[in-house]
Amino acid sequence: MTKIEDKYHWMVGTKPPVLDQHSAVKHAIVESYVYRYIKTVMAPAHIPKLTLTLVDGFCGGGQYLSEDGQELLDGTPLLMLKAVQRARIELNLDRHTIPRIVDTEYFFVDKNSETIRYLDWHIAGQKSLRAFDIDDSPRVRTKAQAFNDALPDIVNRVKARKGGGRVIFLLDQYSYTAVSMETLRWLMAELPGAEIILNFNVDSMFTYLSQLEKNRKPLRAIGLEEYMPWEQLPYIKSKTDWRTVLQRHVAHGIKKATGAPFMTLFFVRPSQANSWSYWLVHLSRRYKAHDVMKQLHWEHSSEFGHELEPGLFLLGYNPRSDEIYSRQSPLVFGPDAGEQCVSQLVDQLGRSLSEASQPISLQQFFQQHISDTMADESRLQMVVRRLHSAGNIIVSNKDSRLRRVSKSYALTDVIEHSRQIIIF
Repeated sequence: MTKIEDKYHWMVGTKPPVLDQHSAVKHAIVESYVYRYIKTVMAPAHIPKLTLTLVDGFCGGGQYLSEDGQELLDGTPLLMLKAVQRARIELNLDRHTIPRIVDTEYFFVDKNSETIRYLDWHIAGQKSLRAFDIDDSPRVRTKAQAFNDALPDIVNRVKARKGGGRVIFLLDQYSYTAVSMETLRWLMAELPGAEIILNFNVDSMFTYLSQLEKNRKPLRAIGLEEYMPWEQLPYIKSKTDWRTVLQRHVAHGIKKATGAPFMTLFFVRPSQANSWSYWLVHLSRRYKAHDVMKQLHWEHSSEFGHELEPGLFLLGYNPRSDEIYSRQSPLVFGPDAGEQCVSQLVDQLGRSLSEASQPISLQQFFQQHISDTMADESRLQMVVRRLHSAGNIIVSNKDSRLRRVSKSYALTDVIEHSRQIIIF
């Protein structure tokens, strides 16, 4: 069987590999996230400078052919450079005083030295075309190393930069075994300002999943063995929805093992027959960064799916009842996906508030639940509005004054269930 990495081969003087459409969408997500990340952090006009590090841990050669073979496409290293350039330009539009600075360093890592030579050649060509800020060229470091070997030096460099704690790691790994959960946990502990975008080939994992030692060993190596229901595995795999059930365990394991307070999890399903699906996982300690990533998934909803519930996720396994898994059907993004999500959450979060013992700020409420749903903040705002307009909750501002129903509520607002009898 041909390994996934074998289809991607770069050598100077030959054509680059073909980029599948699903990967092109993934690349667009990365480019948009870098751009929006910068614009979001720099949104307060008084902030003069952002010190940022961008790391592409499995960078490839930086150039591809389109599926029809007619167009040359940039890979993620160039897309990152261009996203920074675009954000800089927009931050300084109509600014005639001191410019706002986005001080960015780049680490592009690939274990194949021939691939890195191709990347260096491609970056040099794009520099001559002024496709990105020329001043960024000396800040680009390419490394022909395995990511795990290159990581300590990268972390030390980030720490050494004054005000340089903000860093985005793109880990578009070929195999789900390339980076362990322990490494990601260490990374987020060492760099609390780190964001991680991880490609996780969950279908590849499930294809060979069994109780045999040789099949358990890869999960042990990456730190997910303890989160899998090994004793119940034969029974679970006898069910028609066994993949959905096991996904709950893996999702729960990734979040717990990495220690990430916020995690997004969306499916990318290739269009080719018999192709494996994979997750695009975002791990962060920052609520706002989590919300920005979810906004991007909704904007690219036609290319993404979700095989967990449209409302609140049910992660892990509940041996009391299998019905818990069929209570809500998996969601496929479409015209009614947003309504499915919001209507489910109105019921579920309404119940949660009715059972709460005390009022809670909107910020606390959102942070408690946003990692357990596909909803972004705009859809959670819609949930609050519906509960408020129906009289199920009371909303007060920070000065304890009652608020009227609104399209948007402040995160400092306080919500509590209404005293009137409401049956959900």
